[in-house]
Amino acid sequence: MRAPKIFCVWTALGLCAVMVLGAMTWLTRSVLSSERDRAMAESRADLEERTRLALWRMDAVGAAILLGENQRPPTDYSDPTEDSPLLTGNDPLVKLHFEIGQDGRLRSPGIKGPSMLPPVVMAERIGRLKELQGVLSANPVPGDELKLLSCAVEVSENAWQALSKDASVAKIGNNDLRINNPASKNRGDTTYQTNFNQVEKAQRAKAVEQQFDNGSNSLPQQLLSANLRQGSDGREIKEIGPMRVVWIGGELFLLRQLTLVLQEGEPEGSPTVEKGIQGVWLDVKQVKERLLAEAADLLPKAGLVSLTGQSDPLALVSFPLLLQRNESPVIEATPLSLPLLVGWAAVIVALATASLLVRGVMRLSERRASFVSAVTHELRTPLTTFRLYSDMLQSGAVKEEKRGSYLSVLSREADRLSHLVENVLAFSQIERGSARSAVRVTNASDLLEPMRERFESRLITAGMTLEMNLTGEAASAPMKVDAAAVEHILFNLVDNAAKYASGVQPPMLSIRIARNGARIEIHAADHGPGIVSSERSRIFQAFHKSAHEAAESKPGVGLGLALSRRLAKSLGGDLTCKSSDQGGACFVLSLPSTQA
Repeated sequence: MRAPKIFCVWTALGLCAVMVLGAMTWLTRSVLSSERDRAMAESRADLEERTRLALWRMDAVGAAILLGENQRPPTDYSDPTEDSPLLTGNDPLVKLHFEIGQDGRLRSPGIKGPSMLPPVVMAERIGRLKELQGVLSANPVPGDELKLLSCAVEVSENAWQALSKDASVAKIGNNDLRINNPASKNRGDTTYQTNFNQVEKAQRAKAVEQQFDNGSNSLPQQLLSANLRQGSDGREIKEIGPMRVVWIGGELFLLRQLTLVLQEGEPEGSPTVEKGIQGVWLDVKQVKERLLAEAADLLPKAGLVSLTGQSDPLALVSFPLLLQRNESPVIEATPLSLPLLVGWAAVIVALATASLLVRGVMRLSERRASFVSAVTHELRTPLTTFRLYSDMLQSGAVKEEKRGSYLSVLSREADRLSHLVENVLAFSQIERGSARSAVRVTNASDLLEPMRERFESRLITAGMTLEMNLTGEAASAPMKVDAAAVEHILFNLVDNAAKYASGVQPPMLSIRIARNGARIEIHAADHGPGIVSSERSRIFQAFHKSAHEAAESKPGVGLGLALSRRLAKSLGGDLTCKSSDQGGACFVLSLPSTQA
């Protein structure tokens, strides 16, 4: 095949390979990208679901804290009993319970009047009361703590009332997303998850409101209806506000407002109305730890920070705290799936197979072209000789005494053509798998002796002699072979010796028998130029001669040794080439022996 055609064939195959590999690469990247997006969506959805569950748990704990303080009778602040929890001080969340009246004085249960507290506890309470006075005095309204606390309660109440407890808008938005998008896409959609968090926050706020702030059945109204209106100082509690959570000076408080009426000692019809504040000073660190402990299994790295507004969907509704998850959606490296691996393997195997097939077809084409050229040359030479000599003999141009030599040349050329045709036909039969064999059990001596005369006749034409040693144990060992195939192999070796080893000293081909384990070896060695090691594998390739090589070298088409090796392998043996001890080439035909 000419070089431009070879280039075109390989270029076309290369372009096809690039297109196929490019398509597979694009497909692989698309699949991996989709898989990463899906995994990221799943991870984000999992994080959001854990976050929502954690907020529900923390708000449940926060609501329980608020509920407990809302249920506390207001008289516990002014006249606690000996076993009152306000005196035992066992709650680690509470730093101090306190109240402040119209006179602006801060008071704490158990500190005024005869104390029921141990001296150490009393000293600690007094110290915290002074610390609280300092916290309140550092604010914009120093000296008027009642006004400050009342303002804080009012702001907190307004914030609670402004907190949305109806998420119908977010629900409608999510319904639209669910209708228009597949569920898998919604799970990773930021808008969908944000709307979902808003819905959940509204539900949490509604649940907290239903627990302790439900109109006429609210906890303050229940306290007033439980005969807790009258204080120890003769004042009647007319109104109790709900406990609200506020930040003051970086400290966390629960505050509620009271309206008191003083009846004793007043003129009829003109009672004195006073405002008061009751509150709980909370330990911020302990509150955060209590809340985070409820969600430690869901968000182990989470934290809580103070929050003034509650618009963020991650804010708690029970306490003005914002949840910080401190973790992001994480996905592991996406491995190639089994279908992709199988697809890549199939593509690579297909490309490799196509390359091998194209290479094989091209090599076969080249070998056939070389064979045709070589055979044409091999046929042209004897045919030219036949025509020339036959014309000369027919015209009487040859003297009588030379007619014998002319006939000898014609006979030799006829043998040459016969051997060439015999090799081509035998090789064709092996290639098609239609070669027939007549296998029989014999030994090397009986096998080779009948071939001696034919081998000697071929060598005599080249001026060579045959030395055949058929004695010894190896020559008498039985073996199961096809005699015709062995003769064909050995005659090709003899023919090659006659071509390449003629004219050397000594002009002789030696054939000897040797045993190598369970095999019988037939060695054919000459004294010719030999074969270099780099060519010893190439000489067994079919049609390895080009037309130029056939014209420049000895006669032949490069088929004899290839045919001989295939015949040897069909007999269960092999044909190899090695350097001869005598300096020439040595071919070894190895055949299996039937004797162990």
